Amino acid sequence: MNTKENSNRHHVIQWMMAILMAFGAVSIFESVTLAQQDLAKIEGVVKDATGAVIPGAIVTIKSTALNIERSATSSADGVYSIPQLRPTVYTLTVKATGFNTAEVKDLTLGVGQVRSYDVELKAGQVAESINIVASDEPATIDSSSNRLGVNVTSREVAELPVNGRNFSQLQLLTPGATNVGVGNFNEIRFNGRSNQQNGTRLDGVESSAIWDASPGYLTVQGSQFRLQTSIENIQEFRVDSSNYPAEYGTGTGGQINVVGKGGSNEFHGAVFNYTRNDAFDASNFFDAGTKSKLRLNQFGGSFGGRLIKDRLFFFGSYEGLRQRAGFNIIESTPSDYVRDFINYIGTTDARGETARAALNISTADATAALSRVQALRTSGAINAFPVGIGTRQNVGGLNNSAQFVQSNRVASLDENAFSIRLDGRINEKLNAYTRYQRNTGDLVSPDGLTGRLLVADQQPDNFVAAVSQIYGSKIINETKFGMNRAPAQLQSSFPSVANSTIDFSKSAFILTGGIVQAGVNGGAATGFSSPGGLTRQSSAGNGRAQPIRPVTYNFIDNLSYSEGNHALKFGFEGRILNVDFDQLGGLQYSYGSLRDFALNQNLTAAFIGDMSAPGDFRVATNPFSTISRPDGGLHNARQHYLIWYAQDEWKIRPNFTINYGMRYEYYSAVKEQSGRAVVFDAVTGQLRDPKQPFYTASKNGWGPRLAFTWAPAIFKGKTVIRAGGGLYYGPGQFEDLIQPIESDVYRSTTSFANGIDANTVNVASSTANPVVNFAPRAYDTKGYNVPERIGQYGLSIQQELPGNTVLTIGYVGSQGRNLFQRSITNVILPGTATVQSGAALPSGVGIVNVVDANGRVVAVRQVRQFSLINKALSSGSIVDSPGTVLSPFGEIDFKTSGGRDSYNSLQVGLNRRFTAGLTLGAQYQWGHSIGNTQGSNDAQTAQDPFNFNGERGNNTFDIRHSANITALYELPIGKGRALNLDGVANTLLGGWTLGGVYNGRTGTPLDIRITRPDVVMVCTSPTQTGATCASGEVRGLPGTISAASPLPAGFSAVINTPGGNNTRNTRRPDIIQGVNPYLESGGLRFINPAAFTIPRPGTYGNLMRGALFGPTFHQFDMTLQKKFRITEKVAFEFRTEIYNLFNRSNFANPPATLPNNLGAQQPGQPFTYTSETANNVGNFGLINATVGRTVGLGTNRQIQFSGRISF
Repeated sequence: MNTKENSNRHHVIQWMMAILMAFGAVSIFESVTLAQQDLAKIEGVVKDATGAVIPGAIVTIKSTALNIERSATSSADGVYSIPQLRPTVYTLTVKATGFNTAEVKDLTLGVGQVRSYDVELKAGQVAESINIVASDEPATIDSSSNRLGVNVTSREVAELPVNGRNFSQLQLLTPGATNVGVGNFNEIRFNGRSNQQNGTRLDGVESSAIWDASPGYLTVQGSQFRLQTSIENIQEFRVDSSNYPAEYGTGTGGQINVVGKGGSNEFHGAVFNYTRNDAFDASNFFDAGTKSKLRLNQFGGSFGGRLIKDRLFFFGSYEGLRQRAGFNIIESTPSDYVRDFINYIGTTDARGETARAALNISTADATAALSRVQALRTSGAINAFPVGIGTRQNVGGLNNSAQFVQSNRVASLDENAFSIRLDGRINEKLNAYTRYQRNTGDLVSPDGLTGRLLVADQQPDNFVAAVSQIYGSKIINETKFGMNRAPAQLQSSFPSVANSTIDFSKSAFILTGGIVQAGVNGGAATGFSSPGGLTRQSSAGNGRAQPIRPVTYNFIDNLSYSEGNHALKFGFEGRILNVDFDQLGGLQYSYGSLRDFALNQNLTAAFIGDMSAPGDFRVATNPFSTISRPDGGLHNARQHYLIWYAQDEWKIRPNFTINYGMRYEYYSAVKEQSGRAVVFDAVTGQLRDPKQPFYTASKNGWGPRLAFTWAPAIFKGKTVIRAGGGLYYGPGQFEDLIQPIESDVYRSTTSFANGIDANTVNVASSTANPVVNFAPRAYDTKGYNVPERIGQYGLSIQQELPGNTVLTIGYVGSQGRNLFQRSITNVILPGTATVQSGAALPSGVGIVNVVDANGRVVAVRQVRQFSLINKALSSGSIVDSPGTVLSPFGEIDFKTSGGRDSYNSLQVGLNRRFTAGLTLGAQYQWGHSIGNTQGSNDAQTAQDPFNFNGERGNNTFDIRHSANITALYELPIGKGRALNLDGVANTLLGGWTLGGVYNGRTGTPLDIRITRPDVVMVCTSPTQTGATCASGEVRGLPGTISAASPLPAGFSAVINTPGGNNTRNTRRPDIIQGVNPYLESGGLRFINPAAFTIPRPGTYGNLMRGALFGPTFHQFDMTLQKKFRITEKVAFEFRTEIYNLFNRSNFANPPATLPNNLGAQQPGQPFTYTSETANNVGNFGLINATVGRTVGLGTNRQIQFSGRISF
């Protein structure tokens, strides 16, 4: 090709890409890999001994094991490029007229790797060869790609100590990776982004749990299952954490691409067994006398080879897991005094009166509550709580009211995973493969100490079929079809409670906080025990079971085209998401404080129906909705993705490359296939047509990418500078997008001032009544736009050092826009008014005090945004009724977008390729993530529904410092090594490999919260007849307000937290300046309660979101292993792994919600803490668990032994 033709072609390519970029840029101002890249690429420059480029050289790469052979010709600038290569070991041959042939052996390509390999030819005859061993050469730096990431090799996958054989922990080798828990998929984040923005793909097909982006994820319970992708089936994987090109996307976080093992011409396989027993382990810090039980076996094997030599290959694997893991649980429970007060007050037994005095309940209050307490006694609710032990503490407005309860419980986990793969070479230019894998997992785990069990199963499977076609020497096209399924069911069971009128199998009691999440993987138990058969099923609420049947279908096509110095890629993906599911509810009883429970007052009873059952708001008799919809049945959520990309890697000069491209992503709005959804319009307060889109799906998902890579000639290829940036989009958590479908269930919330009795036990479950206080999940139908948008940018310098070592120093930053946010709607209106009993209520006032002729408050009316005042229901019809409030809807969880955040980090990496027996990798990161939300599932409900900017603070997983170090070292002992041994000495002492992994980080943010009622009473008239209160004194509302029992003289009701927010309880306290919020005593009480106080009514706490940080984390794991050669092709490997070698106790964040102490404590007064027996905060700030309690990072020291026979 002459120079003019070459130049014209360059101009055509440049114009084509410029048009694509301009079109996308216009779309952006007007308003991840598509390939799921699992293949590799090699490129470089062919030069002579003087450094002059050699055009027309024939470059051939070949794998004998897989019978792969591909060729390319170097361009006029000496550049060659061979894309779409399977990750394996190759031999590279370069021929050119007038030069010796160069043959490069042991050239390894990793998954998704773009390897730069320049070849120097010496003058001579083509028939003469010069042999080069790539593994013996110094480390080379990739001078073409701007991606920041890491290839985790097959050796690292196989030999590094991984607790539980969960490959997610190896993702921490990636620059920008941080871990906030035991190292499960749902606990790893990249460069400040939510785990929901990570994309995990197996052989190019997405392999998430669909409902959630994390593999093995079980609704809100975390990634409980570990073998969705068995390590035995992984050849290697690559993680790209930032600045990846246009072929990568469908998420703004890490891009994890896993390549499964395949067969070859040689038969090979293995059988293995990994075993653990707590007899070799240290005790957990919180084990109460008896060490937590652990029995763990992971066993299986693999086998691969050829079916037809050079044509058809196979590989299959199986891994089983049997785990019985004990863990120590600590909860708070009502004290023996509370129990005695309920059981004996008003009887002839003196224990009731003794308990009353100890609890500091006045005689008058006890007398007024006697009938209510007797009703609570009859219900038997107190019998469902575990019996506490030890010191009594002051909680919830009562003295001596809470005790701890502690026990060691055992969870069982069984998994069985298998995989089969076929690779076929149809001819020289046509290749195909197919792979299927499946895992079945069963979990039975104690969920707290009340006897509730969490019972779950998950059966994910994943399938791919791919065809790759070569057209000439420049075009390669690959087409894939994939299917990913993750069916699961989460349910709970609860034992019967003696002498109780409540069906606890379908109920739950909540005193403070939510239901305790114990879980098989550990985590701090928080708040009070919550007896009952309901457990957290989703972000929509609690229930007794939730079956889920999610599936995705992927249609993928990618085309690579090489022309001169350009390597272009084009691709398309269509993805269909179908999720069928149900939710089974129950009856939830909630008391605002332990005092309210003891006096049986201020009860909220919330009935949650079954999604598949009929609901009253669907029928024509419902006065609040005229929209008809199908009734009941399994619900069917549907969504689809449409994605394409175009990119060019333009090697302008051998040492300077520009990567530019455009990616477009469209995520349709989720819909219910038959219209079974409740879509609440937060502007009008009406239900919308459920067949219309729930929210706005943006069509402006244009993501330009631009980056350059420069290796200055003065540094002779040993220094590479990279810079680039782009726009990235992600769909977010699927479960957050289906809230209107989850709202298609009968819900009724009723408040009972007189607490529970024989008439209220089941009143909320009557579906014969029209819906009142219905609380569907709502979207900002005008302002909520999907997807989230991230502008990411970075700069790095990479330097080759002696000893096959490469140092990387870089900066990564990003700006998050249009991020997911949460708040509430149907807020309590502002303002307070007073009216006479029987009078009509004024418009636009949130709190109305109804007074009698003497000015005493005999009723308090609470008016919300969409309440109907002076209205009531009569026989299903709305009628006029002065002085009343009709509330069709309760407080509503509200979702919108528009959130903002920023992330900045310094990242340092040091990597040494295997040399002199040592492989080393080290990553350090300083980072800071701040904003008014972190987006996706990390978004928290704003405490102030009128001000999202008030949420600006440290994001949920803002980890300032983190470090990860890995090493594998072949000890210099044995035959042929520095300390040469023969015979028996070599058999016993030679050939050992020592390895280790260090993980360390600073603490994760603690968001300090406080339980506050929406409405309180304040002494506004201290001179009123009979008043004994001080002006401004604040108390909680009493259980009963009526003409016979008015508010105490001098008091009237006011709004405490403007707008409400009681259902989400994300309020923060005021911080007291000058008081250290941390306790420096070194004990388990980590946070100082005396640094906080109750905000005054009508205000929100001034403490910033995420203002404090929890305990730090440091852990070192070690492995010692040796292969014993049985025959030339058969070997036995023995290894022992010690996790947390130094047995450091890595503590989880403590409970961080302050109790409602109004009455005993006034706003502005600090919470008290002088000792464990003299405080009024219970277990607030008290560390009660380690990060990991069974398997994974953060456990006590554990030892594993394993044996493997490979051939």
